[in-house]
Amino acid sequence: MERPSTKMTRWIEFIGGRNLIFTLIAGVLLGALIFVFYLVRFIFEPIGIILGTIFAPVLLALIFYYLLEPIVSFFERKGVKRLYTIIGIGMVLIMLLATFGIWAVPKMYSQTASLINDFPQHVANFEATVQNFVAGTMFEEPAQDIFGSLEDVVAQVIATLSESLGDIQYFVGNIFSTLSGFFVIMLTAPIITFFLLKDVRKFKHYFLKLMPPKFRDDANELGGILDIQVGNYLKGQFIVALANGVIVFVGFLIIGMPYAMPLAVLVTITSFIPYIGPFIAFIPCAVIALLESFQMLLALIVVWIVEQVLNGNVIEPKVLGEQLRVHPVTIVLVLLVMGNLFGLFGLVFGVPTYAVIKAFGVFLFRKFKQRYNRFYGKDDGEYEDTEFSQDEYIND
Repeated sequence: MERPSTKMTRWIEFIGGRNLIFTLIAGVLLGALIFVFYLVRFIFEPIGIILGTIFAPVLLALIFYYLLEPIVSFFERKGVKRLYTIIGIGMVLIMLLATFGIWAVPKMYSQTASLINDFPQHVANFEATVQNFVAGTMFEEPAQDIFGSLEDVVAQVIATLSESLGDIQYFVGNIFSTLSGFFVIMLTAPIITFFLLKDVRKFKHYFLKLMPPKFRDDANELGGILDIQVGNYLKGQFIVALANGVIVFVGFLIIGMPYAMPLAVLVTITSFIPYIGPFIAFIPCAVIALLESFQMLLALIVVWIVEQVLNGNVIEPKVLGEQLRVHPVTIVLVLLVMGNLFGLFGLVFGVPTYAVIKAFGVFLFRKFKQRYNRFYGKDDGEYEDTEFSQDEYIND
């Protein structure tokens, strides 16, 4: 005798089960699986170490790849083999780095060393100027108290740093470990970049072959979105940061700003941080200009206004445009969260990381809407815009 079939609700059909027991068992098993993984999390520590080791060189290699891929593709369209173009780019970069090392590094080192050596004297001169200015007024005693407190704070910081160094051998060992890790990253990243540029199509084809055939089209669309948005953002941000550094450096030379080269490098680095980067760089520049003279501070403000006007109205609109289509409020919130979680790394890479998460989130939500329309849309109304493609996502 045939058993009567149990009528399934739309919810059971929606989640893919046969009855309510399936839903409860699936939830319990998922919770148990998470709990088991939590208990045996030590098994995955080697995987974390491996990922932590390769993360930095792979990330740097991807940045290099996105910066150089347009050049390689351009010459490839002109009939030049990718390998020849990559070798040529490598030789040009080596010559540029050698030139920079011979010309700029000694100047930057000497200016930085001079800044460190002369900074206490600048502070003393500034203190004497302020005290002479307020001498005989009601502000004389508060000024002395403020400078006395600052001296105590500086002395305490120096003492804390001295205590934190501890054993000199341990300190030297940490320095050696940090430098060796830095050089390993700088040596391995170009090698990874070389093979990415040379065999990028093979890597993409191999990755798609690993995916189930049903998901290959979606994976290809999602990969194309990430490639366009993240790649264009990194390229554009690099150009913007370099342009800002050059403009500020020229302006510093015109006004006679001391320590122009290291400060311009600082501006270039902080320009990778949207919105708050210029403010971060302006504070040390303003302090050094004020220690030099009040007129130098006014000249610095003029240079900064010119740079910000050029950057906001010419450079960024032309280079970046609206590639990520992220609202400024969203960017500020992303920087606050990522900066709190990951420090400087989060500030620099927070926006492209958000772009990656957003692309995956939109993709998953579109799939959810398609499934909803299948089981609920006929009666309760269908979701719109359920298709997921590069053109639709980027132009939305």
